[in-house]
Amino acid sequence: MYGASLSLITSNVGCATMLTLSPLCVAVVGLVIAASGVEAAPMNKCIVNGTVTYQQGPCPSNQVRRDPTLEELNAAEKKRRAAAASAAAATTREAPRAPVAAPGGFNCDGRQHCSQMRSCNEAKYFLANCPGVKMDGDRDGIPCEEQWCQP
Repeated sequence: MYGASLSLITSNVGCATMLTLSPLCVAVVGLVIAASGVEAAPMNKCIVNGTVTYQQGPCPSNQVRRDPTLEELNAAEKKRRAAAASAAAATTREAPRAPVAAPGGFNCDGRQHCSQMRSCNEAKYFLANCPGVKMDGDRDGIPCEEQWCQP
């Protein structure tokens, strides 16, 4: 079977006979066979002991992989957590509010409860302008209903 295809190929190329093959015919036949769909496996270029080698598998590693120590793992985790905490703090950080004096002379000074107020107007100012106050238990918008602002 190969002889028939070889003679067919060689006769098309112009080689003399089937028995005597010239080097040109051998090269052409080799190229035809190589291009006929036989694909080579991918090769890796490796340097082993200073010499270049080509192989189908991955290149061998001369270095032994060392597992990290517990201290190295803990240090890396602390560093990761510190970076995450600083990123979270930077996004949620607000500039502290400076006490702002109201027309009635009131300002947000950290008081939160009705027992710390002196009037209904002061309680209303704190409820409207200051964060974290605890003066409207029923959340109806009227602060200190029992002490200062009776309906």
